[in-house]
Amino acid sequence: MAAKKTFKPGQTASGILDSKGGDKLKQMQANSNYNFKFIPKEKITPNEKNKNYSQDNIEALSESIIVNGLRHNLSVIYDASNDEYRIISGERRYHAIEIMDEKTYKELFPTGIPCKVEKSNISEIDEEIMLISANHDIRETTTEEKRWEIRRLKELYEAKKLKGEITNISKEIARQLNISQRQAIKYVNAEKLIPELSDLLNRNGISLEDANKFSRLDEWAQLKIVELLNTKGIVDSEELESIKKISLEKEQESKRSHQELERTLQKLAERDKSIAALEQKIDALQKNTSMQPAENIQDELKYVSDAKEKAEREKQRLENQIEKMKQQQKERESRNTSISDSELKRISQIAKTEQALQLFETNFNTLKNNKGIIKSDQDLKTRLEILKSRLEDLIEEIES
Repeated sequence: MAAKKTFKPGQTASGILDSKGGDKLKQMQANSNYNFKFIPKEKITPNEKNKNYSQDNIEALSESIIVNGLRHNLSVIYDASNDEYRIISGERRYHAIEIMDEKTYKELFPTGIPCKVEKSNISEIDEEIMLISANHDIRETTTEEKRWEIRRLKELYEAKKLKGEITNISKEIARQLNISQRQAIKYVNAEKLIPELSDLLNRNGISLEDANKFSRLDEWAQLKIVELLNTKGIVDSEELESIKKISLEKEQESKRSHQELERTLQKLAERDKSIAALEQKIDALQKNTSMQPAENIQDELKYVSDAKEKAEREKQRLENQIEKMKQQQKERESRNTSISDSELKRISQIAKTEQALQLFETNFNTLKNNKGIIKSDQDLKTRLEILKSRLEDLIEEIES
């Protein structure tokens, strides 16, 4: 009786696995390593979180899959409670397959839709992070979609940071979306843009680099940027610096105004305390008329009453002052959010003046380095004297 043969994985009766069988075994091993499965469409369910991604052109995608095949497998998570697979990536592909007639579906996917089954023992936060990352890898995202991805990832990673699971949010965002950490930070900063500039970034009207610069400015300055872009199409570096300086001046002015208002409110509170104390004093004097000579009481009562009237007049003055300051502050804020042609002209003039001064400083250094030639050339010396006179006149006009 012949001995019973046993076979190990990768062997045939002859002891050698043919090339076709070898390829099949390698495919089986790869499928096992990557948890790859063919899953019937009835066992796959859409994911509510995929609604943030566009689901258009499903019919065209369906035709493409019929002609060219499924180029990317779906990514799913197994839900044991329903014995179903929830989509992580591939929502459009799933809907494109779903609308096929049954005959076409069976011909293309006789054993089910090819899917990579992700680990199911993860939190809802990690599942959504995985969903965003997977969709980003597969889809050609617009600037607006990418900004949404980064905004949502920031929210999710903030929750993980609170739990002590991560330390650097921008680093994690960069890793998930395969971008640099610096680029991730710029996208995060872009969330500080006013709606007009934010919309321009979404429509590629401004670059991410410019958006990052503009996001550091206050609302007034950003509105000025919008106006310059609308009128000129660009904002040069000199104009940007001028806007920054004017914005800083306005910020300092607002800060001084706020501090003055706080001091005046404090004075008003002190007057209220003084009036209350004087009222108590008057009340006490009126109650104690029998304990002291009448003339003494009357004198002190008059003195205290006069002091109270003075304090009340001061209080009224302070209240009027505060009302005026609040009105001025309101008007100033209103002016800050409205753009005038004169303000834009002023910004451009400042930029041109700064550019001219920089040019003059450069030329001055050249003159200084060649003072020996000027000393020996009478014409150059005369022209320098004329320039000196003009500068002195200009300085005098500015100071007056």
